[in-house]
Amino acid sequence: MSTAAAPPDPSSGPSGPEQPPERRTGTVAWTASTYFGEGLPWSILHQVAAEFFTAAGLPAREVGFTSALHFTSSLKFVWSPIVDLIGTLRQWIVATQFGLGVLMAVLAVLAHNMAQGAGSGTAVIWLVLIAIGLFSATHDIACDGYYMTALGRADQARYTGIRVAAFRVAMLVGSSGLVFLGGRVHWLAGFGLGALLMVGLAVAHRVWLPRIHAARPVAQSTGDAAADWRARVAHVRGAYFSFLLQPRALVVLLFLLSFKLGDALMFGMSKVLFRELGISTPDRGVLNGFGTAASIAGAMLGGLWVARVGLRRALLPIALIMSGTLPLYLWLAAPRLPADVMLGLGAPLSLAHTLSPPLWHVGTILVIEQLCGGLATAAQTIFIMSRCHPDHKAAHFAFATAIYSLAQTISGTYSGFLYEAHGPLVYFSIAAVACIPCLVLIPFLRQNS
Repeated sequence: MSTAAAPPDPSSGPSGPEQPPERRTGTVAWTASTYFGEGLPWSILHQVAAEFFTAAGLPAREVGFTSALHFTSSLKFVWSPIVDLIGTLRQWIVATQFGLGVLMAVLAVLAHNMAQGAGSGTAVIWLVLIAIGLFSATHDIACDGYYMTALGRADQARYTGIRVAAFRVAMLVGSSGLVFLGGRVHWLAGFGLGALLMVGLAVAHRVWLPRIHAARPVAQSTGDAAADWRARVAHVRGAYFSFLLQPRALVVLLFLLSFKLGDALMFGMSKVLFRELGISTPDRGVLNGFGTAASIAGAMLGGLWVARVGLRRALLPIALIMSGTLPLYLWLAAPRLPADVMLGLGAPLSLAHTLSPPLWHVGTILVIEQLCGGLATAAQTIFIMSRCHPDHKAAHFAFATAIYSLAQTISGTYSGFLYEAHGPLVYFSIAAVACIPCLVLIPFLRQNS
C-alpha cells in the first residue's frame, strides 16, 4: 500500500445499498449504546468533575483545569494502532467499559470521602480522573473503529446523527442527573450511578454486540517471530504516515484544529457569562436541558443532510450556519460592559443585573447556538471518517479526533484566564472571529481529489 494513498472519499454523495429494516433497527441500537458509552465518561471528566470541584470550593481557575483532561484524547494516537493489532474491536469495547465502571466506583468513594471531610486532598482524585481519561480514550478508539468497520460509507453518514445524539444524551445524564444526585443526595450516589451504567453497558455488549468480520491489518503469524514483529512495526508506521501523507494533509490538519474552535471558546465560558447575568443554578440546569435537546436535534438533522446531499455540498453551508450563531453571544455580553463599570464604581450587584436580558432571550440564543452546533458536530464527524484509510480506520480516526481535541484542550484550559483578563465582550468577540479560518480552508478541502 502506498502511504500517500488517499482514503475513500464519501464527500461526493451517498452510496451503497440501504440496510433491511430489521438490521437497521439493530444498528440504531448498538450505535446508540456504544456512543452513550463514549459520552458518559466524557461527561464525568469534563462536566461532573467540574461540578464536584466547584461544590467542594476549589477556585474557578482550578475548576477550569478539568479541560486539561482532554490531553488523554489528544494523545490517544500514540497507542491507537495497538487497538488495530491486538484482539478485536468488540473485545476492546467490552473491556474498557468494564474498566471505566470500576474506576468510576473508586472515584465515587474518593469523592464521597472528600465531601465528608475524610479525604486527603484532590491528588488521588486527579490520578483516578487521568486513568478514566486513558480508558475513555481507548474506548473511543475501539468504538470509532468498530463503527467504521461495521458500516459502509453511506450508512456511516446516515447513522452519524444517532451516534452524536447518543453522546449528547449521555452528557445530559451526567451534567443533569449525576450532578443532581451528587448535590441533592451525595457524590457516592452521583459517581456510583455512572459506574453502574458503565458496568451494565459492558455486560450488555458482551452478550449482544454483533461480531463483525474484518480483515486483519497484519497477516497471521508466520512462525517467524522476527518477521511477525517487523510486520507489526511496519503496520504501526504505516498508520502514522498514511494519515500524514494523504493529499492536502496540512489543509486537513488546519481544518480539524480550527473548525469548532470558536464553538469551543463559547462553550468554555458561556456558563460563567450566564452566572454573571444573574441566572441561578437551577435555571442554568433547565437551560442546559433545552440546549442539549437542541444539539441532539441538530446532530440528527446534520447527519441526514450530509447523507442526502453529500459532505462536499453540505460542509460549507453548515460551517456558515455555525459561524453565524456565535456573534449572538455578543448581544448577551454587551450589557455586561456597563454593568462591570458600575460594579467597579461600587454599584450594587442588583443594579448591575438590571441590564441583563430576560431569561427567555438567553434560552432562545442558547437553543439556536446548540442546534447549529449539533449540525456542525455531525458534519465534522463525517468529514473525519472520510479521511480514514480502510487499513487503519481506528488509528486514523484517533489521529483526527486527537487533533480536534488538542484545540479543545488548549482553548478550554486557558479560557478562564482570557475571560478574566479581557471581559465577556472581548472574549466572545474573539470566539466569533475564531470561526473565520475554517471558512477560508473549506474551498481547498473541496478541491481534494
